Amino acid sequence: MESPFKFYVYEDSAYIYDQNQKRIFQMGVEESSDVDVDVEALILESGEEVSKEKAWEVSGLDTLG
Repeated sequence: MESPFKFYVYEDSAYIYDQNQKRIFQMGVEESSDVDVDVEALILESGEEVSKEKAWEVSGLDTLG
């Protein structure tokens, strides 16, 4: 079964896209947040799709634990 999540990097930030909800969220150590609809389209069109590991690295979440 394919994961419903895709990971993107755009302008030095990491994002997770939930294909079921059709929503994108910014990933981060300080906070994670919703993304405005106009920015969401830009990330999906111009962002680089990356692995989960790469997204965690860019967001800094890999340093927790």
